[in-house]
Amino acid sequence: MNSAERSGPAARTVQLAVALALLAGCSFYLYAATGFSFGVWNNPRAGFVPTIAGCIGVALAIGNLVRVWRVGSPGPVELGLSPQRALAFLAVLAAYAALLGKIGFLPATFAATLALLLVSRGMRGLLQTLVIAGAFSAIIWLLFGFVLKLPLP
Repeated sequence: MNSAERSGPAARTVQLAVALALLAGCSFYLYAATGFSFGVWNNPRAGFVPTIAGCIGVALAIGNLVRVWRVGSPGPVELGLSPQRALAFLAVLAAYAALLGKIGFLPATFAATLALLLVSRGMRGLLQTLVIAGAFSAIIWLLFGFVLKLPLP
């Protein structure tokens, strides 16, 4: 058996731990989102999309936890070839949340998108990665700042 695979009780423990961590993360996100004004359906505020995304995340995490709990004894659990990459994704997302209020929405979104694309290794060319990160950041900034008229940090 590969060192990255686990089966039996250890696999169930890993799956339950991951399901609980997802539920805790989504719950924390929803709690943080409730600090922003939701507004109304025809006049959304800064907390509109984060609150909806947090509710969906909590619902999906609860469903995942119930599924993992009911499965009983799972087969082998593949932890992946690169758990370090998953940790890097989490670190980038945490840094994004920390930088958002300090340097503003557009630069923080560009930096986080660029870092996520580089960590994922999905984009091989640096120029193409820069263009995609810049275009994504600009489109999201235009969508939330001008189309939805939501205040951005």
